[in-house]
Amino acid sequence: MEDVFDTTGRPPHGWMHALFGTGPYSEDVGRCVPGPPAPETITVPRPEGGEHVYRLVTVGSWSAPDDPIAVYNDTGPVPQPPLSELEKSWLNRRTGQ
Repeated sequence: MEDVFDTTGRPPHGWMHALFGTGPYSEDVGRCVPGPPAPETITVPRPEGGEHVYRLVTVGSWSAPDDPIAVYNDTGPVPQPPLSELEKSWLNRRTGQ
């Protein structure tokens, strides 16, 4: 996600301000996201590796309906997809179970 904060206080056309809960961007008030409408989820890289997912909580406004702000809450690291039965059987064979 690129920092596209405009020093005029208004996001560039096609983007909107975003506030994030805890996580990699919790202190970053200068972020914007594509929209409106705001994306339901945003996946961002973690500094130590991996990814972090934010989910949309609500959309508000500083002062006017044409100046929307997306509020996101962090959901933590992206979980690994569950193993299929075939993958589980391969792992069991490898460990001798």
